[in-house]
Amino acid sequence: MHNKNVASEVRELIKEKRAALNLTQKQLADLVGVDRTTISKIENGIRPSVNSAKKIAQILGLDWTIFFDSDEEHQTETA
Repeated sequence: MHNKNVASEVRELIKEKRAALNLTQKQLADLVGVDRTTISKIENGIRPSVNSAKKIAQILGLDWTIFFDSDEEHQTETA
């Protein structure tokens, strides 16, 4: 599978899981302890910090390593 597709699938999965839990970006951000803009950036392809990835994954019921499985070059959020 092409890395861009993997990154795109991860972003879509995060959005879908958040929506399934009826969480807004702001609500998820509050649970994670980051700004809403950080969640928006993550949903648009910026890699979260390891700490944020673990918190988001726990809340959404995902394996936190999905954020880092792609070999594609990404910027990383500095929380």
